[in-house]
Amino acid sequence: MSEMFLSRARLQSRRGEALASVAPLLIPDDPTAQPGHAHRIVWLLFSDDPKARREFLFRDEGEGNYLILSGRPPPDPHNLFHVETKEFQPELSPQDRLRFALRMNPTLATKSPDAKPKADKKGRVRGKRVDVVMHALKSVAQTDWTARTGRAFERDRIARDAVNQWLTKRGEVAGFKLEGDAEVSSYVQIPLERKGKRPAGFSQVDTSGVLEVIDPAAFLAQLEVGFGSAKAFGCGLMLIRRA
Repeated sequence: MSEMFLSRARLQSRRGEALASVAPLLIPDDPTAQPGHAHRIVWLLFSDDPKARREFLFRDEGEGNYLILSGRPPPDPHNLFHVETKEFQPELSPQDRLRFALRMNPTLATKSPDAKPKADKKGRVRGKRVDVVMHALKSVAQTDWTARTGRAFERDRIARDAVNQWLTKRGEVAGFKLEGDAEVSSYVQIPLERKGKRPAGFSQVDTSGVLEVIDPAAFLAQLEVGFGSAKAFGCGLMLIRRA
């Protein structure tokens, strides 16, 4: 694992601080609008180099508070944050049990007839990436959901099962296995505005549970790069502590 740093950063947006007057614009009340704003806000921490590529994962904790895993301490060149940083070098062994919390955008490549395959940079053709929960929901006939409460219960069950299957498969290559089922506490669709293009978006899943480390090196390598897609918008950072 490369040298990594875990930081807590709070935007100076409280009364009497540098950005208090514009805080409502920077941190909107609409939760579905916050990931797009957080994406821009966290980039301010690393804006010392205009040519820099994203080398961090982050999680929006609300009210201008962010957790950030990065390959270097956030320089905060404009002095817009209160930042606390420490080295992130967990010492893990096989069979270690960890509690985790993960906000992610789990996707898979589908070859369904309505998906247009794309070639990657190496010329390999893969199916379109789709949200695993929506993909699972579409596979179940809605006519089987007889009542509103039944539909809601079935939808939640399908979402939980799809997320657990995705994490289980990811664990096979990322050096861990789930201990029981992970909980899914939130599943929301996040819209994104794109200038001159059709609106886009992604799903955001909050999940937590207990895992067992199988291969520490592989697990730490996955922690460094994050889980799933939409990492630029606050997904992918897994928080861990001893179980």
